[in-house]
Amino acid sequence: MEQKTKTRRRVVSLPREIAQPMRWSDRHAHKRNVNAEPRIRSRMVKRTLAQTGVPASEGQVRIVRPMPRQSHAANIPVRSGRQKARSLGFWRRMLTMIALFAIGIVGVSFALSSSNFQIHQIDIMGTQNTRLVSDIQRMGIQGQNIFLLDAGDVTTRIEALPVVDSVNVSKQLPNLVVITVAERTPVILWQTGHGTFSVDNKGVVIAPASDTSGADRLVTVMDASKGAAQQIHPGTILNAADIAFAAQLNMQLQHLSGMPAFTLRYDVIPGQGGHGSFIIVSSNGWLAYVGSADDTNPLENRLIELQQILHLAQQKQLNLATIDLRFGLRPVYTLKS
Repeated sequence: MEQKTKTRRRVVSLPREIAQPMRWSDRHAHKRNVNAEPRIRSRMVKRTLAQTGVPASEGQVRIVRPMPRQSHAANIPVRSGRQKARSLGFWRRMLTMIALFAIGIVGVSFALSSSNFQIHQIDIMGTQNTRLVSDIQRMGIQGQNIFLLDAGDVTTRIEALPVVDSVNVSKQLPNLVVITVAERTPVILWQTGHGTFSVDNKGVVIAPASDTSGADRLVTVMDASKGAAQQIHPGTILNAADIAFAAQLNMQLQHLSGMPAFTLRYDVIPGQGGHGSFIIVSSNGWLAYVGSADDTNPLENRLIELQQILHLAQQKQLNLATIDLRFGLRPVYTLKS
């Protein structure tokens, strides 16, 4: 039998009317008319739970049962290669830490016990005082381990020496300690019944005059007050204002014209409320009461008045006994009978 083949025929139809294309002005007018027509609002539809996260107040509610939470890692099998790598990494880190700890212990033990780090040399700089150098060397610094040496404690012990004003201690590996000291500078000698001592401008008693270099160039103040009965020694602190006043007084008296040789005395004058006063004892036999640093009258004015009285006594051949400069612009002098 012959097979019949089905064929589809193409049907072409022609429009009944052929529309002419619109002109540009017509298309523009049509577009304006369409825009001018009122728009129809679409109906408002509430958003769903998936969009807002809040269930709607109306309509059907779809109940969604959440699946039980499961750990993703629990369902993923651990490969044996990764497990072995983690185990090896842990033991590798552990062995590294143990090795570093052991190396640290060995290094510390070597640093604390090796003779290479024991102090063999002490350099003392800033002084030529053999006694001070000897006192520092006897403090037991040499032979100690340089890491265990307490530089702060050494500094405190050296600063406690009366002759030392300041000190700096530095450690230099492997076995050297450098100590730089600054000595106190004496400005006067203070004499009591217990001896004569050098004193710096801060009032610190430094050392006996016999142990002070250049003591022969310093002025000596003889302390005749009741407080002088108390024994002073190196390290004792005197009134810094009195020491500075005595040094200034001595310096200015050296440049005062017509001034004979003199010595300075310190004493408590009755009627001054227990305050001390400096007294100039001249080689001519007269005494001049100068006062102290607490007086309101400046020292320069007092010395000008002293010079004028000395000039007057020389002109009139007066035999002076005392000169009192403690009363400001009213100095008083007395004559020997």
